[in-house]
Amino acid sequence: MGGVIYMKEKIIAFVKKETVLVVAAILAVISAFFVHPDQAYIDYIDFRVLGILIMAGVQNNGIFDEIGRRLLAHTKNTAQLAFVLVFLCFFSSMVITNDVALLTFVPFALLTLQKCGQERLMVPVIVLQTIAANLGSMLTPIGNPQNLYLYNLSEMNAGEFLVLMLPYTVVSGVLLALTIFVLSARKRKIRLTDCHFSEEKKEMNKKLTGMYAVLFLMALLVVARILPYYILLAAVAVSVFLSDRKVLGQVDYCLIFTFIAFFIFTGNIGRLPAFQEILHSLVNG
Repeated sequence: MGGVIYMKEKIIAFVKKETVLVVAAILAVISAFFVHPDQAYIDYIDFRVLGILIMAGVQNNGIFDEIGRRLLAHTKNTAQLAFVLVFLCFFSSMVITNDVALLTFVPFALLTLQKCGQERLMVPVIVLQTIAANLGSMLTPIGNPQNLYLYNLSEMNAGEFLVLMLPYTVVSGVLLALTIFVLSARKRKIRLTDCHFSEEKKEMNKKLTGMYAVLFLMALLVVARILPYYILLAAVAVSVFLSDRKVLGQVDYCLIFTFIAFFIFTGNIGRLPAFQEILHSLVNG
C-alpha cells in the first residue's frame, strides 16, 4: 500500500513539473488513433532542431560565470549591480537560451546580493532577470526553443530573422534599463571587493572550454543552414562522451521528448483532411 501511494505521489510530482511534456505526449497518443503510426512519423521529427537543443544542454562550462564576475568587479552602486545582473541574462540568453541563462545567473545573483548585503534586491532583480532572459532570447533563432522551431518552419535565413526581431529586442532592452533606473532611484554605494567571490569561483578547464567553443560555432553553422545537423550531433556525442561524460546528465531530456511529441502531434494533425479544411477556412484571405 505504501509503495502505491509513493508511486502516485511521484507521478503527480512529475506531471506538475513536466506538464507541457505530459500534455504533448497525450496529444501525440490521441492523434495516433486517427493517423496510425507509419514510416512518415520519422519525417515529422526535425532532427536539426533536436541536435541544436542537445548542444544547448551541454554548452555551459563556467564561461559566463567568469564574465559576470569580471563585470561585477567594476560596479560601484546598487543601480549598476542590478543592471549587470539583469543584462547578463538579457544578452547571454541570445546565445545559450533563456533557460540556461536563468539557471546560470539566478543562483549567481542570489549569491552576489547576499554577499554584498543587498538581500532586499533579490525579488526585483530575479523578476527582472526572468523577464530579461525571455526578452533577450527572442532576438536569435537559438535564443529559445520556440524561436528555433519557428525559424525552421518559416525557412527564413539567420539575417532575416535577426532583422525582424531586432526592433522588438532593442525596445525591450530600453524598457528594462528604464525599469532598473526607476527601481534604483535611491541607489546605494557598495564595495564588491568585500564579497569574496573567490570561494565560489569555478576553475575553468581550458581544454573543455575550447571544445565547447568549437561545438557552439558548429551549432551556429547549423542554424545558418551551412552545416548538416547530423555532423553536429556526431561531434557533440563523440566529444562529450570522450571528454566530459558527466555533462550528459545535465541535458534537459524532457524538453527534447516534448518536442518529439509535438512533432508527432502536429504531423498527424496536418494529415487529417478535416483539419486542413478548417485551417484553410480560418486563414483564407
